[in-house]
Amino acid sequence: RKMVQRFRAYESYEASFRDYARLLQNSPRYAGVMRDLATDGATVREFATGLQRAGYATDPAYADKLGRVINTTLALQRALG
Repeated sequence: RKMVQRFRAYESYEASFRDYARLLQNSPRYAGVMRDLATDGATVREFATGLQRAGYATDPAYADKLGRVINTTLALQRALG
């Protein structure tokens, strides 16, 4: 089902990341995803899939896209590290 939603605007990348982290930590909707991440060290793929299943995004390819972004960022950090 297609939906149109308003996007939040932030003063900085830091503010947007902090809000994203706060949303995931405080919303009952994502409690299972966060619990799995904390207790068994969910993989990037499991985390992204969990968010998608919990209804975070409407894009059916969201988990794949998020997984690629996270893995690319981790690879860059290791290369620069």
